[in-house]
Amino acid sequence: MKKCNAIITLVVGWFLLLSGLSWAGDFDNYIMPMSNPVYTVGGALNNTFIRPVFIYQHLPSRVDTVVDHALGVKDLPLDGHVRGFAVQAGVSINERLSILAVKSGYINCRPDNVLGDHDGWVDLAAGLQYSFYYSPKTQTVLSARLIYELPSGSDQVFQGNGDGNLAPSLLFLKGIDKFELAGSIGFVIPFDSSEENYLLFDSWHASYEVFRWFHPLIEINHFYTIKAGDREGYIRKAVQDEGLGNAISQTLGTSQEDDLVASIATFNGCDLINLGGENSSEHRNFATMAIGARFPLTRWLTVGYAYEFNLTPEENGLFSDRHYVDAIITIPFSLDKIFGQ
Repeated sequence: MKKCNAIITLVVGWFLLLSGLSWAGDFDNYIMPMSNPVYTVGGALNNTFIRPVFIYQHLPSRVDTVVDHALGVKDLPLDGHVRGFAVQAGVSINERLSILAVKSGYINCRPDNVLGDHDGWVDLAAGLQYSFYYSPKTQTVLSARLIYELPSGSDQVFQGNGDGNLAPSLLFLKGIDKFELAGSIGFVIPFDSSEENYLLFDSWHASYEVFRWFHPLIEINHFYTIKAGDREGYIRKAVQDEGLGNAISQTLGTSQEDDLVASIATFNGCDLINLGGENSSEHRNFATMAIGARFPLTRWLTVGYAYEFNLTPEENGLFSDRHYVDAIITIPFSLDKIFGQ
């Protein structure tokens, strides 16, 4: 108990010390986006923050694959859910530059049909963001971001394939009194184009401060497969050696199940997954809408909830709908204040 109290005292003291090193909050009345959990984390502003987030996602009841007709069925049954927990963070160098850790965490995948149950870590991703236009007077921020994703995750949850990727993007924030518009547009560029898809993404956010503690929001996210990968060799060889039915049944529940999914899927998957399958471009578009709210409880703590649902046919992805619950712990300091710049 004494050790626990000492840790709590140290953390609180550290927070209070850093609070005294903050600059004026020019954009304090605006909130961070909720959905597109990797590529919009933190938004266009450069803040020091920690974001624990919990995601509960329903899988579609059926999915479109290249083996549907061969098996004599219309789409393969799936159903089930995915649960995930992550901690994301940003460290502000100053109001124009920050370091971001945008992807981490652990996933439980629980399909009801065809696929087996799997648990595993997602890939790690981090990078830099620079605001090349920062105007408190006009309440406008334009930022450039570059994220590197390391293929460090588990293939049991469709991670870890290829040699990683780069995601350059542009982000903006525009405030109009209590109304906020924000968004981003960017690309996912794999180092191994045979293992991952080239993607375009764009996200759009609108929110309004009804009360200081209540900001309802609406967001739209879109992913587009520019160029598909080439992960079909495995299933082609397995079918030749074993026949289609045996190839699928012998692969399910093994470490090669992710290869099977990438081989037969006619889509990319969803925002957290880059399948890299040869048929990913049959259904190039994946779009969602999220509605929810953020609740700023104090200047440094904001909690949020959002419900996200598919705008494209759910059988053309691994996403039916999703619930987000998160907290934004904002620590008002920058490294240039620490080092006296």
